[in-house]
Amino acid sequence: MDEEERWNKRRVHLGRQKEAFDAEMYAMSEAVKIADEICRRKEVRRVMIFTDSQATLRRIQLDKLGPGQVLALRMMIWESELTDKNIRVEYRWVPAHKGVEGNEEADQRAMKAAYKHCGSYTETQNPLPHLNYISFAHIVRRLTETKWEESKKEIKEMGKKLRHSYRYDLVKRGGNSAVMKSQKSIAARFYQLKTGHALMGKYLMRIGKRRDMTCWWCGHEYQTRDHLFKWCKRWKREQKRLWVDGQEGEDRYEGVEKVLKKPKISLPMSLVFAEEKCSRAL
Repeated sequence: MDEEERWNKRRVHLGRQKEAFDAEMYAMSEAVKIADEICRRKEVRRVMIFTDSQATLRRIQLDKLGPGQVLALRMMIWESELTDKNIRVEYRWVPAHKGVEGNEEADQRAMKAAYKHCGSYTETQNPLPHLNYISFAHIVRRLTETKWEESKKEIKEMGKKLRHSYRYDLVKRGGNSAVMKSQKSIAARFYQLKTGHALMGKYLMRIGKRRDMTCWWCGHEYQTRDHLFKWCKRWKREQKRLWVDGQEGEDRYEGVEKVLKKPKISLPMSLVFAEEKCSRAL
């Protein structure tokens, strides 16, 4: 503000290849430049610059590669002009859209610069010489939008296929056909058991969730995968159907002992899970 308590305002259109972050960075660097101009005419010992962008405050502390580097370096040059004159520069954060007068004035000017004429300069003209570049933040956003559009097209094409067709595509690439055709929850449990990451005593003890491996179904000392599939008294009926009887009807499958031609006592569960012919029974 000037001595008559009026706001001194300046607006600049940055071109079509910039982002909001670039606008915040430019405003900060321009504020330091204006402060240097004022200090040439008046005796000033301290300059305070306010912004509602925390990302800008973090960025101006570094000159590393990345979004906003050009404008951060520009601001550092003007700041050094002030510090060389023993003028202290302070940066302050203010909350956005909370009725802070200066912040609201800046927002209004930013919107006018973005959508309306700015003196002799309009948004249809080329940007100012030192702003005639494509912002890195703009490139990142455009790439992200392109990826989203490509993903939407892929999902749309997938939706045109028959139901569960993706499962058959996986089978063609070497997946387990019986598991791929099952419900997602069943397939997930199958692979948890196959890899030993299912919620059973041995695994829970390994990850520190239990102090022992006691089976909570029958009280046996060790609740392992072999115990559940072969010896646990709670699952006797299911074990008989898995190993011996199999199942008739639409979901027909043969017992594991008949498929592998060995008794269950001599068959480790790792071998049973590895054999695709046993997947239906499991």
